[in-house]
Formats: sequence, C-alpha cells, structure tokens
Amino acid sequence: MSSTPDEPEEGPADLERSTPGPAPAPAPVPPAGAVSPGGMIPPLPPAATPPYDASGPVPPPAPMQPAPETRAPSLGGRIGIGVGIGCGAYVLGVVLLFATAGIIGNAYGWLWPFLTIAVVAIVMMFFRRTRGIATGILIVSAAAWIVVLGPCLAMMNGLTGG
Repeated sequence: MSSTPDEPEEGPADLERSTPGPAPAPAPVPPAGAVSPGGMIPPLPPAATPPYDASGPVPPPAPMQPAPETRAPSLGGRIGIGVGIGCGAYVLGVVLLFATAGIIGNAYGWLWPFLTIAVVAIVMMFFRRTRGIATGILIVSAAAWIVVLGPCLAMMNGLTGG
C-alpha cells in the first residue's frame, strides 16, 4: 500500500503513541487514623452488605429519631417564653383593668385580671409540659406585684383613707 502525501504512514513509533498503556496505579491510601497534611483521615466505612438475608423477609425500618432542630426548647428557653407571655398577659391585664374599672367597685375589681393570670400560671405548674412557661409567668407576676401593683395599692389606700 502506498501512502499519499496527505496521510502519513503509521510506523512502530506512531503505534506506541496511539495505543493506551497500562492505567497508572492509584495513589496509596494511608491507614485509617493516620495523620494527613489536612488533619486526621476518617476511618473507612465497612463494605456495604444488606442488613438481611436476601432470601428472607425484609426487616421493618428503624424508628426515626427527631432532628435536633425539632426538639422542644430547654427549660431556660421555656422560662424565657413564659416571661414573654407573662409580660403580654400583664399588658392585657392593664387594658382589662381600665375596661372594667367602673363595673366592679371593690378592690377585687381592680385586681381580678392580675389574680387570674397568677391562678392560671399556678394551675399550669401541675403539668410537666407547661411548667417552664408557668415559671416564667410567675416570675413576671412576682415582679409586677413588687414593682407596680403593690405601690399602686398603697397609694390608693392612702388616698382613700382605708
């Protein structure tokens, strides 16, 4: 066969270049736990094998654990939530106090919203799920009685002469 000037004839050197050689050997894998330049190399996972005999029945799936993001808040978080609820409840109590001040004439007419908040929080203390929130509400209740309601009652008592 004769070659034309457009296509060169393949010789032994050209054959070596076109034939792929053996694949390069993969880099050696250091043993698990060995120190690498970037830190520790994690141990290799075990070989994937089915968790059951292929001829037998498939076992039921393991129960799912809740994700860490879906857990309920801690006790401190619940107390903080209760403090916020208690502050909102006392603002609502002041609104109810002024809305019903002319209807009930005695001292209980002035105190019923705040006593109701405290009684609801005390009832909530009996249940484990609401105990932290009730603690926060009772903290706000104690602070409200010490800071606001007590001095107001003392001033009203002094003004009325009773």
